[in-house]
Amino acid sequence: MRSVVKRTIAVLIIMSVSITTNILMISADPGNKFKDVKVTSWYYSYVTKLADLKITGGYTDGTYKPNNPVTRAEFVTFLCNVKGYKQMQGNPFIDSQKSWASGYITAALANGIIDLPSDQKFNPNYAITRQEVVEMMCRALNITPDETAKTPYADVTTNPGYSTAAYSNYLMQGSLKDNKTYFNPKANITRAEVATVTVNAYDYNLDKMEYLNKKKAEEKLKKAEAEKASAWKESVKGISSTLLNNKEGLYKDSVYESNKYLKEETDYLKNWGAKYGMTSEQFENELVEVGIKYATLIANANYKKVDIYESTLKSVLDFNTLDGYLQKKLDYVKNNTIVSEGKFITSKGMLVYAEWGNPVLRGTIKYRYSSPTSVNILKSEIVGSTKKPSQLGVWYEQDFEIHFIAEDNGIKCTRLQPISEIRISK
Repeated sequence: MRSVVKRTIAVLIIMSVSITTNILMISADPGNKFKDVKVTSWYYSYVTKLADLKITGGYTDGTYKPNNPVTRAEFVTFLCNVKGYKQMQGNPFIDSQKSWASGYITAALANGIIDLPSDQKFNPNYAITRQEVVEMMCRALNITPDETAKTPYADVTTNPGYSTAAYSNYLMQGSLKDNKTYFNPKANITRAEVATVTVNAYDYNLDKMEYLNKKKAEEKLKKAEAEKASAWKESVKGISSTLLNNKEGLYKDSVYESNKYLKEETDYLKNWGAKYGMTSEQFENELVEVGIKYATLIANANYKKVDIYESTLKSVLDFNTLDGYLQKKLDYVKNNTIVSEGKFITSKGMLVYAEWGNPVLRGTIKYRYSSPTSVNILKSEIVGSTKKPSQLGVWYEQDFEIHFIAEDNGIKCTRLQPISEIRISK
């Protein structure tokens, strides 16, 4: 975009009154709601701010068209509005003099955002590329291209100065894929992406240091969050994908978010832990240990050892459950001659906040029955994927969540609730 004709041509341009634009865009209304921009969209806040700043108001049909490409005329208009440049007469571009954006194109030339090439064409209706965007933006914000630093992008091999400078100034930072950062310089930019770039440029132009400090703080938080997410992923290795993807009954939209909410947004671990003289982390471990003990007991029932089964269950069940449930459970195991073995697979990462307002521990019981387990028991447990009764000696698995209550003599379990069908264990 470097000029072939010297920039001194800009001083020959005649400053004048504003002219009326003739684009589909309408005047921005701060309360304007775009029909095609959801509150949950990643670009929602940027598009909304763009409208609030009256840089754009979308289209006459009430849409913003976030996935549409952006023309060179549109983007140069956005930048002029960011800088507060008024439209000007005297457009020297032979292909732009009748454009709705003619006055803005002239203003952009006069203020060094663009140059006048030898063919005197601006190509106003061409879809703008990401490389053209970063060059225009940097020039509008008086950011010098960084030709000394190594480019952060894996796909930028030529003309890296502007994209490198924009990266270090938190204006455009590309996308991450396979641990590499890409800028996609030749790709056309969408209106959603341009909203982000334009708002960044506006805030940078308004107060550079405040903008940079804010972005650095956000980067620090983002890095800390990434480290938390990585640690959580490590903690749930070995947990079935079926359980990890089960969102039913969670307070948040994922297991990770519900785990994080419990630890960071509630006082359960802190307050319950204090009841027993424990830190939040110690009590977190206690919940998992008690939950594992309870679920492992259920997985390893044996009618021949019902007395041991009873005494151990008493150590983990709450008072009400002991009173109304224990004897029924013991009779069930004894009368049906149940012999089972298994294990409970869980971790601290599966300790989550439930939608009904309490911590629960999720996990998977892997188990099998061995003779002389009652045939009635086998018939009563239908394997979801096969629709057939369970069989002796076959390993099965089912996902559960364990509910807790804090009693004076320690944390106790109140119930073991299935949250999936039975499936054949892999």
